[in-house]
Amino acid sequence: MRIERIGFHRLLEELAKRSDVDPEVRRMIGSAIAETEILAAWDRIFEVMKKLEEKGIVVEAGSVMRNGFNFVRFKDARTGDVFSLMKPPVERIAIAPSLPPGLLRHDDSTKIESLFTSIATCRSEDELGSVLTKMLATIREMVSADYVVVYFVDDEVRNVFERLSDGSPEPAKRFAPQLADRWVIEEGMCLYAPSIRSEPTLSTYSDGFFGCVVIVPLKCKGKTYGILEVWSRVENHFTRDDIGFLSLLAVMAAGLIKNAEDLESLIFRDPLTQVYNRGYLEDQLEREIERYKRTSEPVAFLMVDVDNFKQVNSRFGHPVGDLVLSTLGQLLGDKVRQIDVVARYGGDEFGIILPDTIREHAHLTAERLRNVVAEHDFAVMCPSLGDMSITISIGGAICPDDAMNKEELIARADRALAEAERSGKNRVAFFGDLNEGKR
Repeated sequence: MRIERIGFHRLLEELAKRSDVDPEVRRMIGSAIAETEILAAWDRIFEVMKKLEEKGIVVEAGSVMRNGFNFVRFKDARTGDVFSLMKPPVERIAIAPSLPPGLLRHDDSTKIESLFTSIATCRSEDELGSVLTKMLATIREMVSADYVVVYFVDDEVRNVFERLSDGSPEPAKRFAPQLADRWVIEEGMCLYAPSIRSEPTLSTYSDGFFGCVVIVPLKCKGKTYGILEVWSRVENHFTRDDIGFLSLLAVMAAGLIKNAEDLESLIFRDPLTQVYNRGYLEDQLEREIERYKRTSEPVAFLMVDVDNFKQVNSRFGHPVGDLVLSTLGQLLGDKVRQIDVVARYGGDEFGIILPDTIREHAHLTAERLRNVVAEHDFAVMCPSLGDMSITISIGGAICPDDAMNKEELIARADRALAEAERSGKNRVAFFGDLNEGKR
């Protein structure tokens, strides 16, 4: 008998050559060799070995620890050869949120009670940031971590777009994003890498400073809001109780974010179009004007009106008119930047705030939006419209060029809108370009 440590691909290639391996297993071997992601590859390889075990070709021969790594051994039933397969250095853990009693001393329970009180009383997006910051500090202290970070994730496109953190030094980069995106964001699993320094494929993520990391999804009702990374400079630092505790706080954090979104939708969103409402628009416009006074970054405001909208309602009925407005709201929202604000101002009018935008760029944006709407086939969503085209007219005004307060900026954009409609509709006009706007 010989004991050999063998690479995944070489082992599979050797097995595929055997005469007692049938076509089904050969197909499984081909699939395992083609898999490039380490955890998925391990799954496929283990499936092959289990299938071979079912057919009496190999026999599982237990496991062994070597240099901190776990190897699963399989014995060839015909030759007596033993294959030692190293398990991946990253462990997937099904989340079981818990608050283990053994984790809490008296002073710990006071901190947890304070944190839970903050969570229970969080009622706004402004409060959300401070509660999450407090949560990160509590996590770092409770599990003796060196660095804790939350990455917020766009659930649809899987882009990481913002983060909060506590501790130092900061890791060189997000930990193994190809693993985290697959198993944490998509599958909702927790990942634990207990020995980062010992594994060449993982050590690049810590610059040799950190020893282990736990990654937990912030997931609530099927939607992923972010991922929590908890780092320690000590290898094998975190226990199963620690991971259960982190999972519990991650569930709470996800619930907080969801509640903040629901509250925003209830208070600040127009129920028909799902863009922001007039109250939110006016509040944000005032904030942007105040920001201009601090930073000297201009803000543009666009007023949008649906051309001949009364004809739509009179010819096809209000349900079709509502569908046109909801489609338009989505169209406008999809075609502006993340920092821009689209809102329903009232009736068939929409307002758009463009922060940090000079007149020339605002004019280009307005023309682009006008063109996008003119070319959009609304009949796809509203078949009864037939060949009736839907177009918009847009009026714009700039702070500080045209006005220095919210009321005047809106009024002057509205005046420019009236000029665009008077000039034939499906047009763009800016207050500064009107004769009466020249100063």
